Amino acid sequence: MDPLSITAGVVGIVAPTLHCVRLLVEDLQNIADAPNTVKALTNNLQSVELALNSLGAVTDSQWESLGDAITTQSKATIASCKSSCERFKTSLDRWTRHSTDGTLSWRDRATLGIFRQDHIKSISKQLQQCNITLTSVTSIATLTQLPAAGSSGRRDQDDNIDEGDGG
Repeated sequence: MDPLSITAGVVGIVAPTLHCVRLLVEDLQNIADAPNTVKALTNNLQSVELALNSLGAVTDSQWESLGDAITTQSKATIASCKSSCERFKTSLDRWTRHSTDGTLSWRDRATLGIFRQDHIKSISKQLQQCNITLTSVTSIATLTQLPAAGSSGRRDQDDNIDEGDGG
């Protein structure tokens, strides 16, 4: 597969996913006195945002070295993350429809604070898994480039030691 098309394909889905994550973070941050699970979800979303930004920095050659399987898995993870965020945003809009200006009505506070805790925890777990996968891919991509640079530097050091021993 052409490395440029790999990168274009990944970046093509990272950008809309980042946008979706940022919108959801903004909505959650606008909720004054949000329950702790909502604050934890916001933190998870911010971690996913960082992971997506890092993934967007992976180079063509790094994607090529990762191979088609990891690229396909990464795309599926990003798509899943986006879908989860979109579904949760739709639910959040419905759950907070009685609130105004970021202040939760008593009804919406009960919905978020009591009745939807399991749903919020579930999306948090999904986002944690997304974050782990994306961070792992970025780390592996970065590490695949290190051995070449590291072995070259080690050879230079070995050459210097050999030269020093001879004279």
